[in-house]
Amino acid sequence: MQPCPINYWATETPQHIALHSGSVTLTYRTLDRRIAALARQLAQKGFQPGDKLMAPAKGALASLLLAWACLRVGVVFCPLNPAFPGTQQHALAQRLQASRICYTEGEQGDAQVTSSAPVPITLGFSEELSSEQAVQLDTDQRCNTIFTSGSSGVPKAVLHRLGNHLASARGSATLIPVDQQSGWLLSLPLFHIGGYAIPFRVFLAGGRVILDDGSAPLAARLEQQPITHLSLVPTQLWRLLQAGFDPARTQLRELLLGGAAIPAPLVEHITSLGLTPNVSYGLSEMASQVCTGTPTAPGVVGKPLPGRDVRIIDNEIQVRGDTLFSGYLSNGALDSALNDEGWFATRDKGYFNSAGELVVEGRLDNGFISGGENIQPESIEQRLVDHPGVAQALVVAVPHPEWGERPVAFIDWHAQSSEDQALARWVREALPGFMVPDAWLAWPSMKGLKPSRTHFAKLAQEQLAAT
Repeated sequence: MQPCPINYWATETPQHIALHSGSVTLTYRTLDRRIAALARQLAQKGFQPGDKLMAPAKGALASLLLAWACLRVGVVFCPLNPAFPGTQQHALAQRLQASRICYTEGEQGDAQVTSSAPVPITLGFSEELSSEQAVQLDTDQRCNTIFTSGSSGVPKAVLHRLGNHLASARGSATLIPVDQQSGWLLSLPLFHIGGYAIPFRVFLAGGRVILDDGSAPLAARLEQQPITHLSLVPTQLWRLLQAGFDPARTQLRELLLGGAAIPAPLVEHITSLGLTPNVSYGLSEMASQVCTGTPTAPGVVGKPLPGRDVRIIDNEIQVRGDTLFSGYLSNGALDSALNDEGWFATRDKGYFNSAGELVVEGRLDNGFISGGENIQPESIEQRLVDHPGVAQALVVAVPHPEWGERPVAFIDWHAQSSEDQALARWVREALPGFMVPDAWLAWPSMKGLKPSRTHFAKLAQEQLAAT
């Protein structure tokens, strides 16, 4: 058993700020009371431990309260992207056997209630008086699901126990300290493991979660609000720097980057401003962070954090440890997805360097053969984003009548004008000639922060066929 962190701090430091959401500020006592009221409503509606409640949840206050109320009742919280169309939401609910879905304020998305949809429920967000009794949570209880990106097919539902997230938070804190004066911006959505992990890190330490309500540009909010910790993908940081961000005008002391190749110019720029970032390798199946470290070279993501084990078998990264998920949940069945030795094979390619740091080279699934030569698109992408004019890049394989497949690159330039010939020379300076992309395509408009390789490959074939 584990004391509920919010309830614990509601007793120890009841007036300490736990959460900021726009003009709303909640102390630990108030936050504890609101969660207790929600938990009581869930129980009154007949929810039992182990039941699954689906909710479109990006990062609104109501969604965060609901996630932690589910913990107290033992309900499995199943967040999903509010942008998913209603038919997809209902299909995922059926796979999880979630009979009910909660639409919190502002997060319903495109879903419509149909005869085949899970039953929608409504909850009130009130308070109730605190109890003298301490709230204990079972670390073995099924806690939540996180849907994978589904880049290689239908999204999988990753099922975690509460203990996975607690171990993840404690391991993270050994390298990225969090205390009662910390304020971590919830800049990633709750339906991503990186966003879901942030409140655990903060509430264990008695700090404050700051919700990203979009009330002002991020650069302005960093100067106005007590944000000390920030998790971003590289494109978010590029946009921040272009908006004139200066860490010296903020309270920021910890920056965690992940989710894509880390551009060397980006690291150099932010470091020159006095803030050295950390980079991370993580995955939904390991409750977020696995390795974390300083970005000293392309692909370097640091050493494994406490409670995580990492090994390399046939160039593949395999993981296990205290944060390892329970399995993939589908139609009432649970697939552990582990090999006979209890390791999870990530399908990520990598190796350990001489300093004992993990170097991630990309997805084994993404590699392809062109004229008999093996090409790992992430190697090309890393070189491309190291060009000072490139904000982000993605390389896909397209069919070729002579070579089988050839690489094509989508480029998001910092400036409006492109420099394709200069970029080809840039790649050739560091990589073999057969890895220079055959074509350079403009970065398409897209929602979200993680592009789909399948979608980009389809776009590339369509655009090349039209030329």
